[in-house]
Amino acid sequence: MYVSKMQVKNYRLLKDVTIDFDKSLTLFVGKNNTGKTSIMNIMEFLLSDKKTLPFEDYPLDCRQTLYDAVKSYWTGSGDNPFVAFKAAVPKTSMVLTIDYATDDESYGALSNFIIDLDDAFNTVIISVSFDVPLNVEETLAKCKSKYDVLMAHPEHPEENICIASVVQEAFPHIFEMNIATVNPGNLEDTMLRSKNELKSLFCVRTIKAERSLDESDVYTENPLGKIMRKLFDSEICDVEDELKPALESLQGIITDVNITVQNRITSHMDTIVLSMTPFGYPDGEDLKLKAQTTIALEKRIIDDTELAYVSADIGEALLGSHNGLGYKNLIKISMELHDYARTVKVDKTKISILFIEEPEAHMHPQLQSTFVEFLEDFLLGEVGENCVQTIITTHSAHVANTVPFAKVRYIRRFKNRVEYINLKEFPAVGENDEEKKQHLDFLQKYMKLSYCDLYFCDKAILVEGASERLLIPDMIRKCEESNIFGGASLASQYYTIIEVGGAYSHLFYDFVDYLGIPTLIITDIDFVNENGNACQRVSAKRTSNAAINKWCHDAFQIAVTKTINIDTVIKLAEDDIKKTNGSRHIEFQRQEGSYHPRSLEEAIININRNLYGKTADAEIDFSEKDTKKTDFTIQLLYAPQYSGYEIPSYIKDGLSWLCKASRFPEGEEPVTMHRRQYRRRDGERL
Repeated sequence: MYVSKMQVKNYRLLKDVTIDFDKSLTLFVGKNNTGKTSIMNIMEFLLSDKKTLPFEDYPLDCRQTLYDAVKSYWTGSGDNPFVAFKAAVPKTSMVLTIDYATDDESYGALSNFIIDLDDAFNTVIISVSFDVPLNVEETLAKCKSKYDVLMAHPEHPEENICIASVVQEAFPHIFEMNIATVNPGNLEDTMLRSKNELKSLFCVRTIKAERSLDESDVYTENPLGKIMRKLFDSEICDVEDELKPALESLQGIITDVNITVQNRITSHMDTIVLSMTPFGYPDGEDLKLKAQTTIALEKRIIDDTELAYVSADIGEALLGSHNGLGYKNLIKISMELHDYARTVKVDKTKISILFIEEPEAHMHPQLQSTFVEFLEDFLLGEVGENCVQTIITTHSAHVANTVPFAKVRYIRRFKNRVEYINLKEFPAVGENDEEKKQHLDFLQKYMKLSYCDLYFCDKAILVEGASERLLIPDMIRKCEESNIFGGASLASQYYTIIEVGGAYSHLFYDFVDYLGIPTLIITDIDFVNENGNACQRVSAKRTSNAAINKWCHDAFQIAVTKTINIDTVIKLAEDDIKKTNGSRHIEFQRQEGSYHPRSLEEAIININRNLYGKTADAEIDFSEKDTKKTDFTIQLLYAPQYSGYEIPSYIKDGLSWLCKASRFPEGEEPVTMHRRQYRRRDGERL
């Protein structure tokens, strides 16, 4: 059994989203404040004792609609103000879809939620909604009285603030929680269920990002102490077989020590107590006084058992606080995992969900990747296959790129909402299944090997090679100093530079479209002659750059089987409209002055002829035989004589486009692959 889907409406930024979960591991990635933690918060809320929706979880834009509905109800407009109010108020709801196997030996508490009689269905749908109760009119009447008092004050705030104040105070009474199980074969067939019945379905553990790692200032129970407490509180029969001998022996030692020490202390304390009688207490009418000492050895073991780090050479130990925070974080997570595995094995009829929030804290990159790779194997070995559904949130490219696309959910942020994108549904491009698989494999491997942080940026820049990757940040700085962006700042935006080369940039086109990330492609025109050899503009017949060719096929609706001639490429370079495709924009060299460069280096030399000793009509033929590209770039960045270099116009134009591109345009839908249209001509794919 596992939660396969969650539909959420009007909870924080989750205005209307459907989230698919993997059976074993689901990874949520995205920038800060995109709602990754909201999934955990929803489950914690549903499984808590709370039955009222916190006002702070009600979306901001829904609040104004609620205020307007309250005001309309007070004015009594319409035939039935209550019905109108109920229809106008945005409701918050969560719908869980649970898949189960029909051959399960026991459904446990899930049996209470299975109401269909059709063997063809093996899903349970649970609806949790916050609806307007029948007695809301009484609440609204009280709100109106308080509102009138506020408005009667000589220095009252403006009307909307007064309405907001009384509504916020009464918010817990404006909605009531209703839990129902829904017949998957007939969505109108529902049966109410209780909060306790819902809670009994799940065994949930959350390992939060706020793990206390510095224990020097505030006391927190150490990792081993927490586990020891769980062991002492458990019955021997509930403990794993491999731990039973050790625990029984430890408890035997505690009993022996308690009895021995207790007898000795009591004897000595009796002597001390008897020495008090000369002071007049106790007298003959008082109860006899006897010393009784309780040795809380278990508590001392729990409180004082700590992890130490022992030198393999000399056997000396250091305190746990001497170790790095990364390893302490890993140890604490490991302890939690072992403890949760024990809990799951007690009752496998429950739906076990493990949330881990940002496990990468303080870990170095390799440790992050290793942890994620090991996690599924650990749970499989501890509790068995398909027993624990793990949900991880992360800001780490090392964690994100370790997990296969099928298990990744990317969260795209808009101004007032978020969208969850299932990378399992990304439609890879290819003429057949093998080509599509190769496309996916390329993206997955490239992002992992390059530690690409595409998931966490606001904007992306795809470049040819190391020269562009090194120069672009400096060019952005120079553009801002020259006010080319019109006062805006690209440096303060979260952009990423991805070195992919002209031969591979086009393989990212559909992917960045799917993610909806504004992306600038800066590439080289790469003139070649009729024999496919590199040449100058005068001899050029086409370009060898795959990124430009792919763009021309799309922009000019030319079949992929047809060659793109150089005139079409030049036409694209001069057409600002066709150089933009949705959230993507491409730039490459165009003629400046009397010369048309074919690479970044030639474009820089052409626009800075005075710095490189070139006359106005001199031909430029940059070759790595004379100067390596990296040497050329380093000299440009650090040699004093090049500090005032000019930036080629195609790069300035591209950076200006990216700076002005909105990262979450309000009201717009992301440009995703499933919304794009592909045309065919003469039976060929365009």
